[in-house]
Amino acid sequence: MWTSHSPEQTIALGRCLGQLAPAGMCIALNGDLGAGKTHLVQGVAQGALVADPDLVSSPTFVLMNIYLAGPAPGAKTVYHLDAYRTHGSGDFEAVGLDECLTDQGLVVIEWPQRVWDLLPADHLQIEIVTTEPTQRVFTFSGTGPKAAALAERLRQAAGKIA
Repeated sequence: MWTSHSPEQTIALGRCLGQLAPAGMCIALNGDLGAGKTHLVQGVAQGALVADPDLVSSPTFVLMNIYLAGPAPGAKTVYHLDAYRTHGSGDFEAVGLDECLTDQGLVVIEWPQRVWDLLPADHLQIEIVTTEPTQRVFTFSGTGPKAAALAERLRQAAGKIA
């Protein structure tokens, strides 16, 4: 577990995640409305070196936003999906989730419990719990060997965020 005391710390955690996550990783974000999922993705986009991280916004009404990799070596495209308004897995299949998962970018899914059956067996789960108006508790877990290793690296990196 790790505690963020501000949106800036949440973005810094996301930056670490964007740097550490290997291309092809799927990241499932669980948390109530206003828990900071989009702030986390803003940081992921920065850490993944997308071309324009300022474009990050919640994809609630469009299902998916794509943030293209920038020109820097090691840059990764970020596929940001939101299942909040979906009626099930079929909606995500229609926007091409399978193709995103086979690409070399990062797939970040908000409200993943609505599409569990589409997630790869090896993915990172992040639980976000609001404990105070600006405080969030993050729990990281991996469902397979690559994601478990990433969860451990993220726990270590998060401990260094001031």
